[in-house]
Amino acid sequence: MSKPVYIGALRQPNIARAMEAIMPVVEASGLQLIGLERSQEGRRTILWVYLDHKDGITLDQCGEVSPEISAVLDVEDPIPETYDLRVSSPGVERPLMSDADFQAHQQHPVKLRLLSPLRGRRKFQGKVIEVVSGAVDGEADVKIACDDGEHQVPLALILRARLHYSDDEIRAIFRTRRDAQKEASKVKDKHSEDR
Repeated sequence: MSKPVYIGALRQPNIARAMEAIMPVVEASGLQLIGLERSQEGRRTILWVYLDHKDGITLDQCGEVSPEISAVLDVEDPIPETYDLRVSSPGVERPLMSDADFQAHQQHPVKLRLLSPLRGRRKFQGKVIEVVSGAVDGEADVKIACDDGEHQVPLALILRARLHYSDDEIRAIFRTRRDAQKEASKVKDKHSEDR
């Protein structure tokens, strides 16, 4: 498996060091590190750590690993500025932080915000078509289908990317998840009764 190509803040050395530092803690907890994201809330800097699990992640799982992540970041100190740490699930409209994320979410709706304008604009919204080798530097680009046509956007230009669903699509996603949980519960109950 090739090394992921990251977007936005994940390309910064201090954020990359923070990811490397917390990776063993996250993996030891049986979780997957999606990525880190820095944001501002007023004057406060927030460092978001997004985690997931193959069966979905719970608030309790985030809460259990959060103190360990905080301790590692305090000791390693890869980020010199003061920040508030927030450990979270990626949510339904999850951030896409690498070429692998875009590849895994082909045909999904996405919103992109760029570091600098591309063809006169910094925001794109459409469906992920595919990840391709970059036209200029050979690094990965993402092709997206927008209302005004297809665009090939270099990952190096992307500041933030998130899946973006309509309210009806979000309701359908939650309905499907609820139905799957009910079915799993029925199977579990039936299995318990058979013992």
